[in-house]
Amino acid sequence: MEIQVRVAERSATSTSIEISLDGYLDGVADATRIFRLAVDAHLHEGSEGDCWQLARRVADLVRGLEDMQQALEMRHAAQASIDGARLSTIGPLTGLGRILRDMKRQITGFAIESGFTLRGRRVPAHLVVDVQDLTDEVCAAVDALVDACRSGRQQGLPVQAGERDVCCHEAQADRLSTALLRRILADEALDVEARLLLAQFVEEVDRVADHAEAVASELSSDHRAVPGTAGGAYAH
Repeated sequence: MEIQVRVAERSATSTSIEISLDGYLDGVADATRIFRLAVDAHLHEGSEGDCWQLARRVADLVRGLEDMQQALEMRHAAQASIDGARLSTIGPLTGLGRILRDMKRQITGFAIESGFTLRGRRVPAHLVVDVQDLTDEVCAAVDALVDACRSGRQQGLPVQAGERDVCCHEAQADRLSTALLRRILADEALDVEARLLLAQFVEEVDRVADHAEAVASELSSDHRAVPGTAGGAYAH
């Protein structure tokens, strides 16, 4: 009877972790959508109030996900003490947390920028479509990472399969950002300060895709380093 109770407790804890992980991944996807909206608002000179509303939305979301991560880590520690569950079950949370904090920082920065009207603080109209294309690839890289984490946990797939999709979008984002930077720095219609501000903006957007690639690489490395994980990085 005692053994049955312990098995039931393990099952309940594991199920709770699985449900919370799904919620966490949904939250990352929501943050990515807010990031896309924030970039769009920045490009089209959205109102200061709208920009700050997006900043508050992502701040509340990230705060909730940080609380969720802490709760997940505590539950996982409790489960690990019972049956030795591998840390890989919640391994993605640290890396995803870094991406969330960076998106939050950037969205807050966009809101601050919305209060300025100085020349050079906005993206010129002829570059808007290119920045939108870059943002699409950056967000696609994060979405691919979320999908890889979800598939790896639910279907027992190695993270390496998802890593290829993340790297593909990151590489395309790099190509787009490089082309954009060349256009900006060669645009003599813009003064030097404006060019530097725009270049910094492009690099900041592209940085999110770099973080996604780094996290995917870390997860793949963790998978290869842990023996007996042929069923995927989320085997437990």
